[in-house]
Amino acid sequence: MQQLDYYLAEIFVIGGIASAAVIATDLRSCRQGMRIMNSVWILTGLWASVFGLWAYFAFGRSRRCLLEERTSVPESKTRHGGKMPGAENEMPGMDGMDGMPGMEMGDMPAVKMAGMRMDEPMQVRPRWQSVVLSTLHCGAGCTLADLVGEWFLYFVPVAIGGSLIAGSWVLDYVLALIFGIGFQYAAIRGMERTLPRGEAVRRAAKADFWSLTAWQAGMYGWMAVVIFVFNGGMQAPRDTFYFWFMMQIAMACGFLVALPVNVMLIRKGIKKGM
Repeated sequence: MQQLDYYLAEIFVIGGIASAAVIATDLRSCRQGMRIMNSVWILTGLWASVFGLWAYFAFGRSRRCLLEERTSVPESKTRHGGKMPGAENEMPGMDGMDGMPGMEMGDMPAVKMAGMRMDEPMQVRPRWQSVVLSTLHCGAGCTLADLVGEWFLYFVPVAIGGSLIAGSWVLDYVLALIFGIGFQYAAIRGMERTLPRGEAVRRAAKADFWSLTAWQAGMYGWMAVVIFVFNGGMQAPRDTFYFWFMMQIAMACGFLVALPVNVMLIRKGIKKGM
């Protein structure tokens, strides 16, 4: 049984690293419209492994890249009198456009959405996707906090009340608030660049405090089961696949707990869907 746990841990942890690498590679040529989401998807790939990879390609990838891929046609198929096959079926209302003086595509008005790239098409998502993305955005800060916090504690143990576990959880929670609010601040500033920084920080803290707290609570619930039920009160070594596999499951528990909290925050207008 222990051997099976080891192999599962190795598969999921390595799968997470590989998934994050695939996402990062795709993001090099397919950047997100909101810059902070590039980091969010890489961190999501780390903890969610192949499930995070599926989510990225299913509904997280840039709309601009999807449109470019769908409209791209091999050059050999366009050599039919300079037109693509089927080009004779022009859109209604386009008759006579070629003869209009001075009417070039470059003269058409462009609308710049706050926080969006000029070449990023406006995208309307289903509500469930918007909530999931908001939750993943929140969880990315928690993921980064746990990565930094746990490796820091590997070299510099911190105890609170004589408990290394309490020291670990408190440090991770403080870092989650810092990184998570920082991620939300980046998103708010990306959408409203003229907003004063102090107001952006206040709104970020208001939007993500309960979401971050819910995520960490879900994580700690699972880790408590691992430590006190599976491991007899002992924490697994941080330099093992088993520890980080348990952390991946803890992140999934955090996601499930934070998801309904994000639904409530978005409905009340405290937080915006992604």
